[in-house]
Amino acid sequence: MSMMLYADTTSLAQAIASGDEAEVISETLKLLGQRNLKPSKVGGRVGIDALWGGAAPRALGALAVSGRIADWMRAMPLGVEPGEDERRQLAPAILLVQGFMANQAAVSASLAQTEPSLPQPIEPMEIPGGKSVHDALSEAFAEQDTPMMRRILLGLNATGADYRAVLEAVYVALRSRFVAGGMPLTAIVSASEIMDMAEWGGRYPAFIMWATAILADATPNDAIGETARAYASDPAHSLTWMRTRLTIPKEEAAGASYQRALLAGDADAACDATLVALQAGATPRGVIGGMALAVAERINALPLGEADALRAAGQTLLYVHSVATVMRQTQQPEVWPMLYTASVAVNALAARIPANAAALPAAASMPISAGLIGPTLIRTVEQSALAGDTPGAIAAARRYMQLENTPRALAGAVGLAAARSAVAPAAGAPNAPTTMQLVAAAAAEYLALHPALAAGGQNALLTASVRLASELVGDHSLADRVTQAIDHTLGARAVRN
Repeated sequence: MSMMLYADTTSLAQAIASGDEAEVISETLKLLGQRNLKPSKVGGRVGIDALWGGAAPRALGALAVSGRIADWMRAMPLGVEPGEDERRQLAPAILLVQGFMANQAAVSASLAQTEPSLPQPIEPMEIPGGKSVHDALSEAFAEQDTPMMRRILLGLNATGADYRAVLEAVYVALRSRFVAGGMPLTAIVSASEIMDMAEWGGRYPAFIMWATAILADATPNDAIGETARAYASDPAHSLTWMRTRLTIPKEEAAGASYQRALLAGDADAACDATLVALQAGATPRGVIGGMALAVAERINALPLGEADALRAAGQTLLYVHSVATVMRQTQQPEVWPMLYTASVAVNALAARIPANAAALPAAASMPISAGLIGPTLIRTVEQSALAGDTPGAIAAARRYMQLENTPRALAGAVGLAAARSAVAPAAGAPNAPTTMQLVAAAAAEYLALHPALAAGGQNALLTASVRLASELVGDHSLADRVTQAIDHTLGARAVRN
């Protein structure tokens, strides 16, 4: 049966707004099962309401990655149990419902709103002083002039500019902004992913109003951002030459030597290493892959049980992934200095996590049935991660990739395991990213690695994604209730058939 792209989600939104968990689960299963709606479309429709309602970045981030993880889950091999294909169809409800309930207050606020009041747009030709959109928005951001930021972006949208132009303008303003582990970039990228799930269309104002509210933050820039800004301001460090480069990309320039250099010296040395790698032929994709691997190596250097340090390192990886998303969304040279900000952020890990990897305990042997190796290993990865058996999950993941199976299925397994953890705000850190976001970032960068860096799939990002999913497990009572509802739905279908 082909998937539907559109369906009425009004009843679901109303259930979310009222906080009726049972009805939210029921409506979600109905949309995924009876209506066969694509999970990302369900999440996107609710996400727009969450944006209008002023969703918290943590809650929105969890919903933003749900569509991506659901897509990965489709690659997971089916087992032999009866009803496995139907269970696969309904399984994304686990991650969707987590995101829905986390955004309950925002959806409720959105549905209670009358027609939103938007400021008068100011089109590019009307910007005072003949400034460009990028310069005007960056100036308004520096002055924390939220109404002007909104007018500029709404005016850009009014010209018929495509969504990339709107994103570019925001990203240029944020290229050296870094607070609280990567805000506000990580939040803005999450919002852009919600908009991708909803297919943008005429929904630009929801993104613009939410994003500019997030940008309205007078918190002083971290030293990471200021160091990157100072480095990028030197004309000798300009990256505009990459726009006219005609040489064949050499992503191996972002290999092991580059990854070591990112963490071996000070922040300026890390930026120098990135500049040298780019000059040697690496593309932004390549250096971002090298950065992600460098962070993953430090994650894997942590001993088991260091949850706080693991989460902090995972947050750095989330920022690197957000920069990677920016580089995929736009080829605008003005955003390239963000690579320096990411370099400094990665370099900062050197002072917090030692370079020598801690030896992980050996995994217990895993009996594997002949002919069912793929499905068995994938299930072992998921179940071991849920049980907190990090060595067992890593061993199964490595074995799965040694057999040349699809890495998207592995990403789906660790993503699903992470999605079972509650999205409730962490104590003392209401905007800290969820386990689901951290694992999705690690898995996405694992999948995006260029073959010159991927080592045949046996690399540090594989281990890091499993560790994040296994060691940052939280309360899973909501996920258990969704699973019970799925079991009940499948049981009722079996009786009818």
